[in-house]
Amino acid sequence: MLPQLRFKPAERFLLFFIVLAACALAGSLIVGFVVHNGPTTKALRLATVIQDCVIFILPSLITAVLISSLPANFLKIESAPSMKLLILAVTAMMVSIPLMNWIVMMNDSLVFPESLSGLENWMRLHENEARASVKILLGDGSVSSLIIDLLIVGILAGLSEEILFRGTLQQLFLSSRLNIHLSIWITAIIFSAIHMQFFGFVPRLLLGAYFGYLLWWSRSLWLPVIIHAFNNSIVVYSTWKSGEISEGGGDSSIDQWGLDSPMLILASAILTVFIIFRLHREQKSAVIQRVK
Repeated sequence: MLPQLRFKPAERFLLFFIVLAACALAGSLIVGFVVHNGPTTKALRLATVIQDCVIFILPSLITAVLISSLPANFLKIESAPSMKLLILAVTAMMVSIPLMNWIVMMNDSLVFPESLSGLENWMRLHENEARASVKILLGDGSVSSLIIDLLIVGILAGLSEEILFRGTLQQLFLSSRLNIHLSIWITAIIFSAIHMQFFGFVPRLLLGAYFGYLLWWSRSLWLPVIIHAFNNSIVVYSTWKSGEISEGGGDSSIDQWGLDSPMLILASAILTVFIIFRLHREQKSAVIQRVK
C-alpha cells in the first residue's frame, strides 16, 4: 500500500519534472565545468558521479519528501527483499545471457529502409560517440581502473537509475492509479529511451521491465538495485577483460556467449521464462502468507 500522498496525481508529476529539470540544469552546469578541458577518463568519471547524484538521486529524494508523508516507503527503500527472491532474480539474470545477447545482436543489426537512411546514419553516429565516451570512461584497463569502474558504472549507476526510474517515476504512475503493467512498461520505455542509444533500445527496454516487475513483486527497491548493479558490474568486468565495448550500448549485454548456438539461446529463453514465473509465484505465496 502506498503512503499518504500530497497533491493530485497531475500535480505530483508536475512537481517531479520541475525538481528534475532544476537538478538537471544544475548538474549539467557542474558537469560542463568538469569536462570543459576535454573528456578525459578522470573528468568523465567525476561527471558520471555528479550526474548520478545530482540529476538522478537528488530529485528523487526531494520529490519523495515533498509529496509523501513516508518518503522511504514511497521509494520502497525501507525494507530488504527476501533471500529467495534475490537468488531467483540473480539466477534469471545469469541464465538469460545467451538470450539477451541474441536480442542485442538482432537490435544492433537492424537496418532501416532506404528512405530513412539519414536517420539510421545519425543514430549510428550517436551510438559510436556513446561507445567512444564509454571507452574513455573505463580507463586504461588496469585492476585499479576496474575497481573504480565497478563502483561508478556498476554500483552507483544501478542505484541512481533505479531510484529515479523504478523508485520515483514508476511509483508516480502507480500512485495515479495507472495499471501496474502499464506503469512498468511505460517506465521501461522512458528508461531505455533516455539513454539515447537506439540500437540497444529493445534489450534495455526488457531489462527495465524486468527491474520494474522485481520491484512490484518484492515491494523493495533494493532488489532491482542489486540486480541492476550486478548486471552492470558483469558488463564492466566483461568489457575490461575483453578490452572491447559491447554492442547495443553496454548495459544491455553481458558477453557474446551463446550467439553461435541456437539451442543454447532457446534453452536460455525457456529457463528465463520459467524462473521469472517462479519469481511471480513466490511473490503470490508471500502475499497469501501476509494475508493469513
